[in-house]
Amino acid sequence: METILILIVVALVVFLVIGGVFAIALARSAKKQLAASASIPGIDIAVPASWAGSHDPEARLHRRIRDALAALDATAGRSGAAEIDDRGRLFVSASELDERLVAIWSLPANAKPGPLAEVERGVQALESGAQTVALSSGDGAVGRAEATAEHIDRFSRPAPAAPPNLPPVVEPPATDPPATGRAAAPRSTDDSPEPPLPS
Repeated sequence: METILILIVVALVVFLVIGGVFAIALARSAKKQLAASASIPGIDIAVPASWAGSHDPEARLHRRIRDALAALDATAGRSGAAEIDDRGRLFVSASELDERLVAIWSLPANAKPGPLAEVERGVQALESGAQTVALSSGDGAVGRAEATAEHIDRFSRPAPAAPPNLPPVVEPPATDPPATGRAAAPRSTDDSPEPPLPS
């Protein structure tokens, strides 16, 4: 009985140690991932690690810059030579805006509204420019897709079906309804007038 109790206590201690090690490893991994999501690939601006999940205006603007540049990165392979210069200018603007955000972050709270409003206008312009460059790929993908859809539609439509061959419609012979409640007498085939009916 005592050995079973000792085994249970040892198993509980081992379980708690393994759980603690796992929790510490998970917390470190989350902290590294959070710190990595604060930085913008391609821009070497040291931003506070707390900006990754913060709701501060500086942090939100920083994440908007990061998302705009991510859209540019996602479409980089489809850009033409003319768009490379535009992409470079947008990356430089993003770097400058991010530097200003870090500087604004260190200001006292009463000095932030004016500079933040100015940076927000810059971020809006950056997002608009990134959207324009990302969506204006000169590869002709939309035109090719429309032409392909038209081609498929033209050849996949079934030919109009021919109307079915039906026999001609034969109308039944017309009969005059009786004028009175009596049955009508059969008509003769000659054209002579009929004798009057007895009253």
